[in-house]
Amino acid sequence: MLLVVAVLVVLAASVLLTNVFPYRKILAQQQQVSNAREQLEVLRNENDRLDVEVFALSTDAEVERLAREYPYVVLEPAATNVAPTVEPLELPVEPDAWYEGLWDFLTGKDLVDS
Repeated sequence: MLLVVAVLVVLAASVLLTNVFPYRKILAQQQQVSNAREQLEVLRNENDRLDVEVFALSTDAEVERLAREYPYVVLEPAATNVAPTVEPLELPVEPDAWYEGLWDFLTGKDLVDS
């Protein structure tokens, strides 16, 4: 009986080491690619918008319109020291339940920054 349990433990460990852990990395890499594609799409849209803006700013009429639209006030520079800004600390988000953490572990979501 002890031999059967030992064989099952070794078999289970070998299945985990050969299947689950590489699968987690594959899923994590697929999630990273998906995130990068979404970010690329956002950047392409922003680039297209900026191209239109650059083209518009190359005309004298658009520059004049902007100059008339925004009021300008010239102020004396203040002689005060500016304190450096401190960014807020972001705490890691814990899963709501233990089974969500287990699912994230099995699917590799814990390896990907959201």
